[in-house]
Amino acid sequence: MTFPTRALEIRLGALQAASFVSHGVYLPFFPLWLQSKALSPTLIGLVVAIPIVVRIIATAPLLSLADRAFGARRLLIASHMGQMACFPLLLLADNSLTIVGLVALVAFAQAAILPGNDLVSTNAVQRHPGLHYGRIRGIGSVAYFITNILAGYLVGAFGPTMVILALTFIPVLGIAATMASVPDEVPDRPSRNPGKGTKADLALPGVLCLLLVAGAVTQGSHGALNAFGSIYWHSLGFSDSVIGYFWAVGVIAEVLVFVFLGRAVGRSSGVWLILLGSAATIVRFSLMSLQPGLAVSLLLQIMHSLTYAATHIGTMAALAALAPMRARGRAQGIYGSLAALTTAISTIGSGMIYEQAGSLVFAAMAPLGAAGFILMLMVIRMLKAQPQRAGSGG
Repeated sequence: MTFPTRALEIRLGALQAASFVSHGVYLPFFPLWLQSKALSPTLIGLVVAIPIVVRIIATAPLLSLADRAFGARRLLIASHMGQMACFPLLLLADNSLTIVGLVALVAFAQAAILPGNDLVSTNAVQRHPGLHYGRIRGIGSVAYFITNILAGYLVGAFGPTMVILALTFIPVLGIAATMASVPDEVPDRPSRNPGKGTKADLALPGVLCLLLVAGAVTQGSHGALNAFGSIYWHSLGFSDSVIGYFWAVGVIAEVLVFVFLGRAVGRSSGVWLILLGSAATIVRFSLMSLQPGLAVSLLLQIMHSLTYAATHIGTMAALAALAPMRARGRAQGIYGSLAALTTAISTIGSGMIYEQAGSLVFAAMAPLGAAGFILMLMVIRMLKAQPQRAGSGG
């Protein structure tokens, strides 16, 4: 790898890290700030769900801006600036309705950032084959893991208000990383002959649409784990420290897969990775529902490297290989909206299932993996019938 390519990889890694630092504070600790404002548990649950709803609605339209003259650089900078404007207003909020409205605005500002970073990173990998998407994205996971730990100490020392202060200033890192790593360029215009090629340039191949659904339902299978994993493990008698190790092991395994398999982005269609991730989902959550012991539970957490990371890498590889260049942002946004939708449905449904059936809630996630697996078999058959489609997005 040449020095300029290595430097670009570091800058793109910083872009991912800056955004995951923000999420490393927001996801675990924002509910604590809501609790400090005397919101009821029911209202906290509503507020926490708002960003999911916003992502379902807003991700695809926002990411399509990256395909137009607005461009990815302006989209990311505007998103970070939106967070800097909205978060401090929460400190002035004195009623629950105001908090709900401001959280919706924050969620709108957040919606484009992670998929936008992936769009920028996969585009860069296509232009510079020496780049390694897995290392770039893995830096984000490492940043999230470290931030979880550091933010816990900060909140313990300074109280929940520190959450809002940190979330106000962290986007400065995102803006700096965006300016350093994302070129200020206008996307390629459609065909110069308006009567030819325009629709073909913008239409998403049917095989890609099917693949995006497969990736989204496989990712959506994590809804029960995210909502009830810790509660379930606690009911099995595992200590808080062991549960913490479970989550840490999942992140470490995820990073290793990013590093070792991440080169698939820009070099293959990623089909086999999504197929592997969906198959692993069936096994992981079926076994998890059987109330396994410590050793098996640990192995199932290591499988997060397949159910999440392999599926994510495969989907990014497919977007890079199969999406038309003039519709890459829209394709990335559609996937983000689909993943948010399936995650929202599985999370809400898991609450009702867990209340009635306990551990069987995880077995209820296995059919999502099965659906993804079946869809991927269909994708493979379609690609074999039309091999020329692979790589059309490059």
